[in-house]
Amino acid sequence: MKRFTYIIIFLLLGMSLSAQSVWNGKREAINKGSGTENDPYLIENAQQFGWLAYLISYDYSQWTDDKYFLLTTDIDLNGSEDNQWLPIGAGCGIYDKSMKGVFDGGGHKITGLYIDNNSTIADNESIWHLNTYAALFNQLDQDAVIKNLYVEGYVNVNNKDCAGIVGCSGNLIRCVSNVDIETNEKGGGLVSQKPKHVEECANYGNIKADSFSGGITSYSSYSSCEIINCFNMGDIYGKEYAGGITSVNVKSAIKNCYNVGNIYLSDNSGYSGAIVARCDGSSYVVDNNYYLNTCIEQPNQYGEALDINTMRSHEFVSMLNKDTNAWIYDSENTNDGFPIFTGIKAILDINTLYDNEEKFLLFPNPTTCFVNVKGDVCSYEIFDVNGKCISKKSNFNNEQEQIDVTHYNPGIYLIRCLTNDGNAITKIFVIK
Repeated sequence: MKRFTYIIIFLLLGMSLSAQSVWNGKREAINKGSGTENDPYLIENAQQFGWLAYLISYDYSQWTDDKYFLLTTDIDLNGSEDNQWLPIGAGCGIYDKSMKGVFDGGGHKITGLYIDNNSTIADNESIWHLNTYAALFNQLDQDAVIKNLYVEGYVNVNNKDCAGIVGCSGNLIRCVSNVDIETNEKGGGLVSQKPKHVEECANYGNIKADSFSGGITSYSSYSSCEIINCFNMGDIYGKEYAGGITSVNVKSAIKNCYNVGNIYLSDNSGYSGAIVARCDGSSYVVDNNYYLNTCIEQPNQYGEALDINTMRSHEFVSMLNKDTNAWIYDSENTNDGFPIFTGIKAILDINTLYDNEEKFLLFPNPTTCFVNVKGDVCSYEIFDVNGKCISKKSNFNNEQEQIDVTHYNPGIYLIRCLTNDGNAITKIFVIK
């Protein structure tokens, strides 16, 4: 399934394939934005992302409380055995170093995540002697949010709960993980345990965990948590518990999800399920979930098995949309024919994997009155953060087009431009 990963990521998150910023181990202060919802701190390179990580890890996590951050470029963490990522908020003797604000990936990707305790990093007492998690972010505050982000990499840490994006807690919206996980503890594709809310998220990484192993989360026990409109394409390997969406569900509602990844259980005394391996208690909800009928040898009662042709049909889209409109038919075969999310694809459809950001310039950004589009562009559409098209213009031939934005409310907006050679590029701009 991974051969489809990059195409679907662009469709899900609307990436503009801007120039990639490579992490070099240095830090640079964030110098744009005020941290409000309408004027977020702008993270414009890997060094500024490293600065955010440093502040949270070294006793300044309170600074992120109620603050908004927006990533404006792709980042390569440049990970290797000799250059490993320290989970954000994992360091130096203080246990509560949670990200407390809102981190908006802006549809960009963070690649090169590499964490492996089978190397010299295991001797780093500032990290591994603590009760921390192995993931991009160690832990989120229960009200913190990560959204519109794609993460790719490899995490292999024994005696730690592992995940692609978050170790524990928080809210994830429109996030995608393509991180392969290996651990003898809990392993989750996006978040290891106790998320508060997960919506329109997908996992492509393979998860191998001896304790609890799940495609979206390893273990779901947060009261009133919802995991809705999510899917898993990665293979799930477990010893005690293995589930396509989560392994054990205690208090959460899991709705309108599907799983295609294969489920493998190495211990016959353990529990496995194509959606959920086991549900405990009486306050959980598992409703309107489906899985590929060949993905597991011994299915349980959670979820409905469908053949591959049905799961690639319009009928299946309607089934998933029982009480939502989040899903659409994969007409362009970008996800191997399986349903994908609405909104993001419909708004930010990228026709070609396009890597020349200089094809058009967008300035000033942030702005207050006007935004200029300069370059090889023949049309544009502007969308608000809810996905509503609020302005569009086509068939103009000016080298530079000035757009009046004085009548828009302050906030984050998306502009999708069609170039004269038929490519679509999407960028973010901020109105103060």
